[in-house]
Amino acid sequence: MRLHTAAPRTLVVAPNWVGDCVMAEPVFRALSASGRELVVLAKRPLHGLLGLFPGVVEAIDNRRDDATVAEIASGGFDEAILLPNSFRAAWMLSRAGVPRRFGYRADFRGPLLAPAIPRPRDGFRVVRPQIEDYRELLAAMTVAPPPDWIPRLDLPPELVERGRERLGRARLLDGDGALVGLQPGAEWGGSKRWPMRYWADLALALRRRLPGVREAIFAGPKEIWLGVRIHEESGKLHPVLGPDLDLAGLAAVLSHLDLLVTNDSGPMHLAAAVGVPCVALFGPTDRRRTAPAGGEAAGHVVLSRDLWCSPCFRRRCPLLHHGCMRGLGVDEVADAVERRLSPDG
Repeated sequence: MRLHTAAPRTLVVAPNWVGDCVMAEPVFRALSASGRELVVLAKRPLHGLLGLFPGVVEAIDNRRDDATVAEIASGGFDEAILLPNSFRAAWMLSRAGVPRRFGYRADFRGPLLAPAIPRPRDGFRVVRPQIEDYRELLAAMTVAPPPDWIPRLDLPPELVERGRERLGRARLLDGDGALVGLQPGAEWGGSKRWPMRYWADLALALRRRLPGVREAIFAGPKEIWLGVRIHEESGKLHPVLGPDLDLAGLAAVLSHLDLLVTNDSGPMHLAAAVGVPCVALFGPTDRRRTAPAGGEAAGHVVLSRDLWCSPCFRRRCPLLHHGCMRGLGVDEVADAVERRLSPDG
């Protein structure tokens, strides 16, 4: 039996993508500041990351089955906030009997929510940054918004030190040149990825332009092939990091970088949240929605092409030319890196 507590016990249904989770951090900050005890429902690989968020005391594995519903039903939750707009999430919480279920009316799930909040729209297109998408949900819960909508991850000192040790094992702590990460992957789909050959050429260009630069290639378990190809094509000098790291460990390693060159991806948002400036390459997605939070004030540079067909939000280029990403030249990206790393950059 759950003991009485003055703090509402709130279930937070997390998004399924790493970047979307990071962009939701201000919501956790606001809920925690209101005195709520937060339990997060998320896929297991996200638990280590979400455990770093303010107010999170427990995580439930979202297996999307009857066992998950039973675990939610036995959790003694006073309320839930649904960050993804999926029908399945609302259906599970309704079956579990959570009394108050705050979520946006979408995907025909309005009758399963209590209450269902109208989705914010500007005409037929949402144009505000995605990090602010949950503003109306917090208002419906009478929770004050966070002081700002910039995601931040405060890493424990021991985790930061583990990240430093991982860089040391890769021999990236030798020398005093800038430490630059290259993030060529994007799990959402191939259309987000700058071409592999361009990444290898960029690694070579940065070595020519910035003597002493230290470069690392970051790749997740599903994209290790991409990291290895770039490693080989650029002279086998830059270690590939990431496949053996969980998300908290990846954030710890990223926190030591001077700069990350990246596609629109989860690691881009992780790096920005730990205070690392990014040179971000955008093509099929909308920079107004998902650019690294903080913008130029935080040192971020966003490069994109204003083509008539972008952003298309397709996982593969429907026109086959992939001009939104191929049109970003290696020299243009290297120039942006060089400017950002210059003393007056």
